[in-house]
Amino acid sequence: MRAVHLTRRGPDGGTLTTVDADVPAPREDEVLVRVEACGLCGHDQADRYGLTRGAPPDPLVLGHEIAGTVEALGPAARGLAVGQRVASKQFATCGRCRWCRSGEELRCPDRAFVYGGLADDVLVRSSALLPVPDEVSSPVAAVVACAVGTALQACRAVGVRAGESVLVTGAGGGLGLHGVQVAAALGARVTGLTGSPEKAETVLAAGADRVLHTADVVGRRSSPGPAVDVVLDTVGAPETFTALLRGLVHGGRLVLVGQQTGRPVSFHPFHLLSRELVVTGSESTSAATFAEALRWVASGTVVPVVRPYPMDMVAEAFADMDRRAVAGRAVVVP
Repeated sequence: MRAVHLTRRGPDGGTLTTVDADVPAPREDEVLVRVEACGLCGHDQADRYGLTRGAPPDPLVLGHEIAGTVEALGPAARGLAVGQRVASKQFATCGRCRWCRSGEELRCPDRAFVYGGLADDVLVRSSALLPVPDEVSSPVAAVVACAVGTALQACRAVGVRAGESVLVTGAGGGLGLHGVQVAAALGARVTGLTGSPEKAETVLAAGADRVLHTADVVGRRSSPGPAVDVVLDTVGAPETFTALLRGLVHGGRLVLVGQQTGRPVSFHPFHLLSRELVVTGSESTSAATFAEALRWVASGTVVPVVRPYPMDMVAEAFADMDRRAVAGRAVVVP
């Protein structure tokens, strides 16, 4: 089988090499999946640039947004069958601890990030996989957990309600564009904030009521427009963070779901205490949220935006992401 190895990480994005490898055999709770699509996201970019902690050593096969067909099951794999179409979420978990049993498996002490999707075949633990509805294609299914589920989980975490106003940063990117759709589907009035003005029409088509340009917000000491109830921040940029806080209503909430730089943000505590603001984070996608996101996609409530690339154009896909030239999610289709 083919596999794309990250053989070197670094500030230039590292080195990717396509190699021939043996098809692995599943053990324990592992599932062998024939990859039909693998989405690329900011976590993959962070791995390439050497910014993530705890990642496996080089050579590393990136890719956690996986969709494909089950080819074989390990002896402890449960709930799936050979020939079934499946998609992965970001983490596998033990399924036995109190957090897993209570539906809060993202707090599982044994959780492990999924890797390996940039290959023809991949081993994924069964706890990270869900069946894919017939109505959902593999390139779309691949991005549901990470791009749609993460946004949905974040909106649920801060209780986005119909009629509220939500500002989504990075609104033209893979997470932000789907965050716009999720917030709109929840009945919110959505403002998209993007650093790519050429993506404005795409952001509006996704359900935003208006679009702001990030350059108009950077360095501002005041609100970037009318006050909003919620900020869904997919970027975590220090240049805009203070303005985003100032743009919240009294009692507003900011939920951070991504960080595109390694630099810390800063704010004056008075911004929080004087207006009783809530600043929180939402890291990933639970199995329950993943299942809900799949139902939303199958029903057409959310329509993932994907741009396919063949496996021999993985480097080009990452380069396009570096240039912010991809609206929505880049997806490698072996």
